[in-house]
Amino acid sequence: MKKIIYLASITILISLTACVSKKKLSQAENKLMSTESELSKAQNEAKECKAESEDLAATVAAYNQKINSLQQDNKNKIALGEDGSIASPKAKESMRRTLQNVDSTKLANAKTLTDSLNVAIAYNMEQKMKAAFSGNADVESVESDEVETHATSMEGLSVDVSHPVVKITINNSVLFKSGSAWVNASAHNLISELADLIKSEPNMEVLVEGHADAQKVVPDSYLEDNWVLASKRAISVVRLMEDKFEVDGAQLIASSRSFHKPIADNETAEGRAKNRRTTITLMPNVEKFMALMEE
Repeated sequence: MKKIIYLASITILISLTACVSKKKLSQAENKLMSTESELSKAQNEAKECKAESEDLAATVAAYNQKINSLQQDNKNKIALGEDGSIASPKAKESMRRTLQNVDSTKLANAKTLTDSLNVAIAYNMEQKMKAAFSGNADVESVESDEVETHATSMEGLSVDVSHPVVKITINNSVLFKSGSAWVNASAHNLISELADLIKSEPNMEVLVEGHADAQKVVPDSYLEDNWVLASKRAISVVRLMEDKFEVDGAQLIASSRSFHKPIADNETAEGRAKNRRTTITLMPNVEKFMALMEE
């Protein structure tokens, strides 16, 4: 009997020992799995940190390269101060050369460097557009009741620059025949020059306004009144820019002012001739316009 009790005790002891060992083994296995999971997470985070560090280093390197490039080209860059003044020696020299050719009366009101810049840009734009127009044999005269003027003289073209707005005024004798809303073929080179300028600034909006004199439209004409005449002429310029010279239509705005914005006396023939005009207003990047001053 004692032997049986002894054997039973040993069996129970062995069983208890086995249970404790399995529990510890299970706990160890769970701890190992948890440790492996944390290690894997730490490794992934380390990889992400390394990738971010490499990206940051690449970004810093790119900016340093850009800074170095700007520093190397600084003498050829155009720098404008908050007041619009030019900081580039090359730009200043270019402006000085241009201003030597400008009528002194036009410089009379240039009180600041920015004013001089505006005058210089306006002068160069006028010269470029006149050059684009010159050489056309097709000479158009002004409307029938007005003093005769020849479009080839381009006296009816002016440019006014008031940073950052550029306003180009073209007398309608340059662009249209009397009573017509179709742009003269002789003016296509001029419009092409303007179109190239506009396309160089994809974000620039361009307002084309038609202006008429106060004379009534000829009865039974296809044009209802001066609102329609001025509107059709503005639209004709816009369509030419878009269809023939590939300016993005999203940049263009056509509008009519009829006879309500005169710049001269509508009671005289000379005044009415001046009032019949097309204005093109744009707001460009001044640096691009400075390029017009380069030889």
